[in-house]
Amino acid sequence: MFLKQIILKNFKSFAGKTVLDFPVFFTAIVGPNGSGKSNIVDAIRWALGEQSFKNLRAGKGSDLIFSSNKKNSSAGFAEVELVFDNTKGFFPLEFSEVSLLRRIDKEDNNSYFLNHQPCRLKDIIETSAAAKLGLKGFSIINQGSVENILKVSAQERRIMLEENLGLKNLEIKKEEAKRKLENTLINLDKIQSLRQEVLPHLRSLKRQVVRWEKMEKMKEELVLLEKKYFINVYNQILKERIQPNVDFNKIKQEIKSIERFIEDESRKIGLLDEQNDKSLEIEIRNLTGEIIELQNKKSSLLKDLGQREASSNLAVVREPLEKKVISLKEELQLLLSFVDLEKIKQKIQVIINDIDSFINPEDNLSEKKEDEKVKEIKSILEKIDVEINGKNRLLNQLQEQQNAKSLDFKLKFKEIESKRAEKERLYRELQREEILNEKFELHLEDFKRRLEESGFQFEEIKQDYQANKETELISMEEFSDLEKKIMRGKQGLAEIGVQDQNIIEEYKEVSERYDFLTQQISDLNKGMEDLKVLIKELEEQIEGKFNEAIKKINHQFNDYFRLIFNGGSARLIQRKEKTNNDNLSWGVDIQLNIPKTQLKGLEMLSGGEKTLVAICLLFALVEQSKIPLLVVDEIDAALDEDNSRRFSEILKALNKQTQFIIITHNRLTMSAVQVIYGITLSSDNSSQLLSLKLEEAEALAE
Repeated sequence: MFLKQIILKNFKSFAGKTVLDFPVFFTAIVGPNGSGKSNIVDAIRWALGEQSFKNLRAGKGSDLIFSSNKKNSSAGFAEVELVFDNTKGFFPLEFSEVSLLRRIDKEDNNSYFLNHQPCRLKDIIETSAAAKLGLKGFSIINQGSVENILKVSAQERRIMLEENLGLKNLEIKKEEAKRKLENTLINLDKIQSLRQEVLPHLRSLKRQVVRWEKMEKMKEELVLLEKKYFINVYNQILKERIQPNVDFNKIKQEIKSIERFIEDESRKIGLLDEQNDKSLEIEIRNLTGEIIELQNKKSSLLKDLGQREASSNLAVVREPLEKKVISLKEELQLLLSFVDLEKIKQKIQVIINDIDSFINPEDNLSEKKEDEKVKEIKSILEKIDVEINGKNRLLNQLQEQQNAKSLDFKLKFKEIESKRAEKERLYRELQREEILNEKFELHLEDFKRRLEESGFQFEEIKQDYQANKETELISMEEFSDLEKKIMRGKQGLAEIGVQDQNIIEEYKEVSERYDFLTQQISDLNKGMEDLKVLIKELEEQIEGKFNEAIKKINHQFNDYFRLIFNGGSARLIQRKEKTNNDNLSWGVDIQLNIPKTQLKGLEMLSGGEKTLVAICLLFALVEQSKIPLLVVDEIDAALDEDNSRRFSEILKALNKQTQFIIITHNRLTMSAVQVIYGITLSSDNSSQLLSLKLEEAEALAE
């Protein structure tokens, strides 16, 4: 089946979710008046994009949402989903099943979904139109609208026929092309107006720019003259450069060699290493301190010895006194080698203290034997003398080393100073040569400054000099003429005036704007021609397919008419009629010849006769266009038993190629269908769906 399923959620009188399956080609929906069976037709129409509340039998959007009753509260939204079988490719989509879904909420917000993906209303309309499911055609026929095909104007009738013939997509494309053409004409007019507004200003700017173009040419000539001038000035400056009388590189290498020698020799003699230079002096100082300490110890022992000897034998006073004097003399001689004033003062104080001790010996000597203590002290003094003599010999050796080192230092230092003097001499020699070129450098810097002020780069002039010095160098007389030409050129530029770069930029912008608008006009004209060709091609396709279809429809229309009216004839005739904007457009009229009467037009027919004519045309259109689905709502209500029989037989023949969903009260129509759904109104005033047999359907319809 083409339409497989209708899923209603809170739509109109259907509370909650209601699902209608369509497993066969011919389905009838029956039920008493007011049960809500026509709401199913409204649901199909709404899901296909209907925007008119009148056609949906509603006053506003919220009327489509189920309202509350005793059993169910008001719903917050309504939703209808149509599920189609697309295995035969009725829809231009690569899906075997297509779902069209529409939803509305209490705030009248509509949402559309194609295969459950959000889409636009336009997408729903175009997709359904491609499957010949348009709202203006005959896919959905209400009881009151079955005669619309007869009542509408010839132009509207043609639109209805085109939709059922599957030509709506071509019409949509044609109308889009026409809208684009109209918009293009509007845009073209706007752009042409803009270009006309720009043109006077562009001409004014161009007159100023042309005047400055002459100045540009003069500037170019002046630049060439100035280049030649500066090349010759550069040549004169180069002549001032004095060639050096010495080899600068060689002198610089000698200076570097001397600097390395000074550094190496200074490091050897300790000028660069303070720690190495003082190591021997520190060793002498330490050794001297050790000797002083021994002398102090010796002095103390001598003092002790003198006191002991004085107390025991006054006759031997002279001997310790002599020794004491000798000891003091040695200490004083040692002081002569000291350079540290502070240590000299300390040592003098020690000697004074020693003398005081010798002069004022203590009287509290112990009573132990003085031939033994004196001997012990003398023994210690002998050892101290030996140690002092040894350290004095070592001190003499170190002092000799220091004296030798001092002599070597003086010799090396003298040699270093000699090298330093040589280095200074070489520096002065370099300086003399550099001073000789100072004038050249000053002139060169001034030359570079003049180049910069004139807008030239030094490297550019230098390169031009190297490349063109054979041809560009001139004599002093020619140089003077060149200066005069440059002066005249500058005066000429001054007479023209200062170039306004803003005006030049504005001219470029306006010119580009004008060219852009001109290109746009060209593109729009080309686009218009393309749209005209497209419209013409679409019109030819529509006319060709429509004319071919009308021939086939007329054949079937005439056959069905003769069957229902027992003779006569009926046909569709195309003609042009004026539209609202006084344009001519094709329309379709209906021409009839009812048997045994003189009636030739629709206006003379009764209501029942008009219904029969409309049904004949409907059947002819269904058979020719092979529309996949036809939904009809009680269009058989006005038929008598004979015509109802003919109606049901025609439906049986047509449903081999078209799926029918028909709402009916007619028993003969019910007998022709394959599945019958019954709609009944429950006690809570909501519509309920039932699956019925024929007898049950007849009873429900009654």
